[in-house]
Amino acid sequence: MIVAMTGTDGDGAVADLAEDLAMLRVAAGKRVLLVGPRAGSYDVDLYDDVVSYVVQASQEALLARAQVILALLRPEALERDGSAALRARLLAAQRANPNVRVLATVAHGRHPLTAHQAGCVLVFVAQLPNARLADTLVLADGEDSYHSRHSELELQAYKEDRKLCAPEVRHLYREIFQSRVSI
Repeated sequence: MIVAMTGTDGDGAVADLAEDLAMLRVAAGKRVLLVGPRAGSYDVDLYDDVVSYVVQASQEALLARAQVILALLRPEALERDGSAALRARLLAAQRANPNVRVLATVAHGRHPLTAHQAGCVLVFVAQLPNARLADTLVLADGEDSYHSRHSELELQAYKEDRKLCAPEVRHLYREIFQSRVSI
């Protein structure tokens, strides 16, 4: 499976999240290739899964090859300009690959989303055919590391299992890989 992750240009949290998801996949015993923006040639048949992070608008070809696209949204960017460039890239990927599954996730600080920010997120997702809002990730203020406010909601089996990432990231992992999940 090819999973492409994207966000607004230059968002380092996209790469961090891709690394976390790839690490969880490796922990599940899968052969995973993590592909960055300046990837060389590679043979996808050598791997169970490919996780790529597309952080520049010039990499639309990677989005078009994916089975799953995860878009990391920033509420501030949605309020400022509606993330029109990101929406256009996602729409182009959906036209090139109508069977792609598009998931959107929101990354924000410790403070909850305002009503306006939540509305902006919902409008963004609604403008993408067959896309859905996957989860909300809470970033530590001023950093690109995830923490959990909702760990008490996670099943006990997942709390006792490998603690590689925050519960929200593990939940997102399960959403992306659905029937392929073995952790």
